[in-house]
Amino acid sequence: MKSDPKTAAGRAFVRSLNILLKYARLYGYGHARTVEQLRIAFDELHTAIPPGSDGGLLLGATGSQLLLDGVPLEGAPAEKQFAQLLSAAGLASVQFFTTVTQEELARFALAFPTGKAKPSELAQQLKVSLAGAQGIRTNEICFVATDSRLKQSTIAAQLATASLGSDQEHVKEWLNDPKKLLELIAAAQGSRGSGGAGTGASASGTADPSGAGGGMATTGCGVGGETDGVFLGLKGGGGGQFHGHGHATGPSEDETLKILGALTNFGRMGAGEGGLGAGPGGLQEQVAQMSGSAQDLLRQALTTLAARSPNAKPDESVLVQLAEHLAIRFALERFERGEVKVNAVRQMLDHMHQEISNLRNILGAHEDQMAEGGMLFESHREILDRQFWAAVPERGKHQILLSSEAWCIPPHNVRSYVRELVRKGNVADATSILKNYAACVGSEDPEARKKTAVGLAELSELYVKADPKLLNVALRHVGLRLSIEQDGEIQGLVSAAFVRLSQQAATSRHFPAMEQALDLLTGVEAQRPGIANSLRTKMGIEERIPEFVDEALRARQVAAGLTRVLKMLPQTTMEQLAIRFNRCSLRDESEHVANLAADLGEEAVQFLRSTVRGGPVREAAEMVGLLSRLDPQSLMVFLPSRMKDFPAASQDRVARQVSASGAVRRCHILMELLDHVDPLVMPLVIDEIGVTGDREALGRLLTIADGDLPNGAAEFLRVKAIEALGRINAPETLTTLKRIVETKKMFSWSYPHELRIAAMQALEKLDPEWVRDFWPKSGISREDLMLAPLDVPVRSRFVRQRRHQRVRLQKPVRAISMNLKESCWLEIKTASLSGGLATISRHLAPGTPVQLRLQIGMRHMLATAMMRDYRAQDMAFEIVDMNLEERSKYRRLLAGNLSHDTLDSEVPAARADVVAAK
Repeated sequence: MKSDPKTAAGRAFVRSLNILLKYARLYGYGHARTVEQLRIAFDELHTAIPPGSDGGLLLGATGSQLLLDGVPLEGAPAEKQFAQLLSAAGLASVQFFTTVTQEELARFALAFPTGKAKPSELAQQLKVSLAGAQGIRTNEICFVATDSRLKQSTIAAQLATASLGSDQEHVKEWLNDPKKLLELIAAAQGSRGSGGAGTGASASGTADPSGAGGGMATTGCGVGGETDGVFLGLKGGGGGQFHGHGHATGPSEDETLKILGALTNFGRMGAGEGGLGAGPGGLQEQVAQMSGSAQDLLRQALTTLAARSPNAKPDESVLVQLAEHLAIRFALERFERGEVKVNAVRQMLDHMHQEISNLRNILGAHEDQMAEGGMLFESHREILDRQFWAAVPERGKHQILLSSEAWCIPPHNVRSYVRELVRKGNVADATSILKNYAACVGSEDPEARKKTAVGLAELSELYVKADPKLLNVALRHVGLRLSIEQDGEIQGLVSAAFVRLSQQAATSRHFPAMEQALDLLTGVEAQRPGIANSLRTKMGIEERIPEFVDEALRARQVAAGLTRVLKMLPQTTMEQLAIRFNRCSLRDESEHVANLAADLGEEAVQFLRSTVRGGPVREAAEMVGLLSRLDPQSLMVFLPSRMKDFPAASQDRVARQVSASGAVRRCHILMELLDHVDPLVMPLVIDEIGVTGDREALGRLLTIADGDLPNGAAEFLRVKAIEALGRINAPETLTTLKRIVETKKMFSWSYPHELRIAAMQALEKLDPEWVRDFWPKSGISREDLMLAPLDVPVRSRFVRQRRHQRVRLQKPVRAISMNLKESCWLEIKTASLSGGLATISRHLAPGTPVQLRLQIGMRHMLATAMMRDYRAQDMAFEIVDMNLEERSKYRRLLAGNLSHDTLDSEVPAARADVVAAK
């Protein structure tokens, strides 16, 4: 298979980018090595996306796997770590456009940390570094990414109640203990009095410790921790309403954001960053400034934390847990009341994430230790998103995933929910959800199309596991969108999704989905040929054609859709079928291959015609055998005129393929080729004509036997023509054969001894009585007639048959090449009149013509041979020219070894392209 140049260049760019970041960590960005590597990376990036090309380069990451335009890269550990870094930073992909400049690539590289840093900071650093860049764009996993519109809270209070103390360690202990914080809120509420702004509960802290008042339970999720799916106030996703005492509803979004800001300030106080107001009095002042409903909400959450672990030691993650819980509870409550849709919930969570990130940065000692150790951990946004999804009731999840806003749900949440449905046996609902999710790629909202494309690429494996038929649905939606999408960035993401889904179809061998993918690609090609050509090489279908062809040939019943898939890729399929057809050794195998090729239709046959008519010589020679079965007429039209341009080895290959094809008109095709081939190939063509047994060749063979030879042919060709006449076994040849045998001059025979022997052997089949009468006065010995050409069965189960009897030589004959630049020697162990099998001193390519000098004691014989394929440690050769007197000597040599030889009756070798008559 031919590799895609863009993919190869993209792989090179990814490697260079990794090296660039490594040099930056080792030497810094100003070092000469780093600067030079930046130039190399930029050059390779432009090779991957040359100016004027369609689309760009999409570098995606899912887990530890890098994706290049949707195609997985087989990366080294460095590439896997790079993918993990992008995933941990919340980045789904980075898109490079044709307009990218070296300065933008440098800004992109500078955003990557060279020292201790958290992966979660990378996304923000890239945003800052690439601000205004037109050639590079990042796509975050967070689905509705928005900038923070929040203002950091400030501490406006002075030192307060001395009874609580002002020591920093005491402050930190209070902030890490839910019970102490409850006392703080109670004190603040008590200090407000009845005329205060809030009307919260009393300071007694008598809330139901079981959590009944709010139904709250802890996440158990500290910094980077795992969740058990149960959240504060939301057991099983069924948390109570935000009802404080005397309040019909909970706080507004702005009030919730103020609570989170206050918690951030609490964290600064605990970390000793609060300045003069950093004491319990300052904490009380912060709480006192909250509304009554906000204080109630905060108190209820702390009550549950205290009730859950009454004897637990103070934990630095209490404020983080509290902030996460409040954000999730507020978002879920508004969603359940129907005040906002799911995409608006995402926006709220993004706003609140900014405040929680500030708090985590202050209290993130644990994350700092993990970062120093080079460990990657779950990003803040991922934790918050996962907690919110786990808190949504089952009914709510189902409704969301079946709505037009299903694209708002991150792919990993969709995956976990669908897998659970499948595990419970609810496949119908799982199928409906995945169908609906795929349909979101056709949304009018660009953001929805973008996020759905990213999600489909990540969920492609799930579509196969849930129901392979879902791939058809997903591919249909993605393919149609690809045909009409105008946005360049979204187009790249949709292309990547199309590639991933197609690869899953190929990997799972779901042929109807592959057929649909190829059909959709044909539609895309009509409008965007550049994109279609790039996608075709990445889909993973074409490279699996050899496997599919083997499967179709092995199976008794071809899998549904397989033939149609092969039919849609006629070029690759016919190339593979031609290779297998030429390798067949049994007639049944070759018939099976030919029948499959015929089922592929006219387009496949047209590819064969065009290759034979004007394709490269090597490829054209390989297609001849199959085309002689499917369309012999076009072969007779196109091939003869091209044969004169073929080298002798290719002409030899063509003649053998035509003969082995079993085509009805193969005799006629060979006769058409005879006058256009090299003289060294003519004996093979004549031999193959005789094997067909077709009477159509009688006239031309008789002419050659009488001495009317094609241009450049030697007398050896007359011997081959007479042997061919003997195989055809036609009475019309008796006159010519008898004339050759019995015609005499005054003191000698008119025709060479070898011609007379060949004619006598042919007559033994046609008129044995005449031979018996004439033989005593013929001058031909019985020894001369022993090595007669073998009869070739008309209905042999083998593609090729042996032409002459083999003789195992009592003593190997050594032969030396005379025409090669670097001479070699052959040790002939087994031989026949048409060739032999020898151990050779060095490798020679099959089809190489070699002039041999055979050394027999003090004598030697000359012959021209064509090298064939290897058999184990030996190499076969076929004699294509030999002086007739030399052939008589060679015949006597073989006949002399017959008394020491057991006649070999084994079948031809397993490969069809090795001549068996040696």
